Amino acid sequence: MTVAARRRRRGAALVVAVTLTTAVGACGGGGDDGDAAPAGDRPATTSTAPPASGAPAGAGACWTAPLAGGTGISFTDVTAASGLVEPLAGMHGHAAAAADVDGDGWTDLFVSGFADRPAEEYRVRGADGPAPDRLLRGGPGGFAVDPSFPGEPARTSGATFADLDGDGDLDLVVVRNPRPDTELAARPTTVYRNDGAAWVAATTLLPETSARSVAALDVDRDGLPDLAIAGDRFGDGPTRLLRNTGGLGFEDASAAWGVPDDLFGLALAPVDLDGDGWLDLVVSGDPRVLRGGPGGFTVVEVPVLEWRTFGDEDDPAGIAVGDLDGDGRPDLAVGQHFNSTVDAGERVPVRLFLNRSGDGGAAGIDLVDVTERSGSPALWTKAPHVAIVDLDADGVNDVVTSAVAADGTPVVLHGTGAVDGVPRYDVVGEPGDGGYWITGVADDLDHDGRIDLFMVEWEPELPSVLFRSAGAGGPWVGVDVSALGPDVGGARVEARRDGQVVATGWAASTTGYAAGAPPVVDLGLGEAGAAGGDVEVAVTPAGGDARVVTVPVGGRGSLGTC
Repeated sequence: MTVAARRRRRGAALVVAVTLTTAVGACGGGGDDGDAAPAGDRPATTSTAPPASGAPAGAGACWTAPLAGGTGISFTDVTAASGLVEPLAGMHGHAAAAADVDGDGWTDLFVSGFADRPAEEYRVRGADGPAPDRLLRGGPGGFAVDPSFPGEPARTSGATFADLDGDGDLDLVVVRNPRPDTELAARPTTVYRNDGAAWVAATTLLPETSARSVAALDVDRDGLPDLAIAGDRFGDGPTRLLRNTGGLGFEDASAAWGVPDDLFGLALAPVDLDGDGWLDLVVSGDPRVLRGGPGGFTVVEVPVLEWRTFGDEDDPAGIAVGDLDGDGRPDLAVGQHFNSTVDAGERVPVRLFLNRSGDGGAAGIDLVDVTERSGSPALWTKAPHVAIVDLDADGVNDVVTSAVAADGTPVVLHGTGAVDGVPRYDVVGEPGDGGYWITGVADDLDHDGRIDLFMVEWEPELPSVLFRSAGAGGPWVGVDVSALGPDVGGARVEARRDGQVVATGWAASTTGYAAGAPPVVDLGLGEAGAAGGDVEVAVTPAGGDARVVTVPVGGRGSLGTC
């Protein structure tokens, strides 16, 4: 299948333009009784209280939305109506990050890519050359370019938002995959300070590291988020851990924290796999898991994480964390960046790993590969990005892939529940012709109570796409955890009814491939939320104490003040 053929199919994707809607009501009210207006026809208002004193911007935003009802998983393309076509023209897209950076209650997007190809490659769809890094401010009418962000063209490979200087707002780390060929290609990883009215390039990092993904986590628990940066095997620098020294300064603490100097990968995930209160670090494609502890990390061999490859450019890619089998432990979905799928006809699935590690770390780290038994299909194309979300809020998590189905929508593994402890999936999306997206964002961008998908396109001839979820929308509850500050990464979020945990998720600063995740966790409740009313949501950072807030079914609350 040629690139041109893949482009033709991708260009035929579903295009239905609708206007983004805002939320109905504010936290404190219950969810809808199921007689909501059809998707796309719901009226809208919004209510946002100021953040609590000292809380990060956006920590006070909360809202409710009518439950959509209906059945099935489906999508509507709202890219044009959302203002995301023209600003993203001229991109070999490769990076995305999402967060509410200005505290207005709406998710903002950072999007960028590799800008070092020949200029004529970018001169399509109205672009006059390669686009710079873009920060797009979200709102009830869609997105608009933030002119205060000093974006520049570079080889930008990933990004995440985090409050790195402890001043109460979210800064931005933009990781780069530098090459020495030109000044543009050589631009290094950069930390941008959020000054409210403007963004300032404050710090550059790791000019020799071919970075792919970045996560913020407080390794030494000093109250400042440190950085884990995945280095790929095609460059000079391996995966590095950088200690935050304050004032947006960082020092390489990899050796001191026990990180091997030959650890390479396209993505990473900080997650407490063994339940001992310390974040572990998984790097895609490497069977060595870094097991966290008071002094940093120790290396643990987990052979099941090794992949069989078919060619020189086959790599495991994005890592998503979520509860796949309903046992309350964090499981893993890992995507694949296998050129052999599009070049040699190999079929490679998104792999699913159940976490069987003992509570409290007593039994170490134990992962079980259930890919084949679960129904995760062998894919005909790359699927580097993955997300674990409950798209239809039926109480069972789904797995979103970045493989493109025949109708131009993402291939989704729809969770149908666990059988004999193994999650089972029905595949939504017929095989396509080899198209795929690089990365993406999963979040309720229009405040209608359903998770939307923004998928980032590599080919400049095609737009990145915002898909509004247009299918089922059952009972759900969500929480903004940005008030945790440095403890956001890896925080456990539990929805509880009548003292019982009915859904579990984990906050993260990075997810999938090259994507920065918003500090928000939404949980589908299924039958546990059918009666409406309020739900207790307990948020527990790694090694910390739980904070509990009450949120109505069909609402997103906050650890800040609503």
